[in-house]
Amino acid sequence: MLRTMLCAGLAACALPVHAETWTFTYQGFHDQNADTFVADRMLTGSFAGQDSDGDGTVSRAEITSLILNGYDYVGCQSQSNEFWQCGTEAFSYKPGSALQFTAGQGGADPEGWVGAGHYYVSGQQESGFSFRPGQFDIWAYQWTPQTTFAISSAPEPATWALMLGGLPLAAWATRRRKPRAARGLPGGPACM
Repeated sequence: MLRTMLCAGLAACALPVHAETWTFTYQGFHDQNADTFVADRMLTGSFAGQDSDGDGTVSRAEITSLILNGYDYVGCQSQSNEFWQCGTEAFSYKPGSALQFTAGQGGADPEGWVGAGHYYVSGQQESGFSFRPGQFDIWAYQWTPQTTFAISSAPEPATWALMLGGLPLAAWATRRRKPRAARGLPGGPACM
């Protein structure tokens, strides 16, 4: 029984958790206000998570962060209140296909005199607005067929720590088992 538990623990430590962090960049957007394509306009971001249910897609429930231009739209959700809302409404990523997300933040003072918002709908547009007495501003940068997309991933540090921690334990168990078999003692393979 102890041998089985030890083997299960070693196997759990040696297998990757599959938690990853992806970084991505979109470049080239249509400035709706100026009615022109801006080739060097960029949206940079990252998200962290794992495909927990094994369906090949990382969904909203499976991410722990979504950072767009330096702001975490998953982390901010807990700070929302009646005057300011922030969060990630939708998220989906399947490697080899499009990244889809809807996220943003916005709010106003209790009287509704001053407010602002900033929203992202991937594949469509990044937009924002602000208002105060006598002034209302709105802007938008739209995705176009010329908008480029690049994405890459790396395991999270915790994944590397588990793999690196599990490998020495597996090596130790293997070394410990060899002398026993060489002496002709019962025991056979350690993990079955």
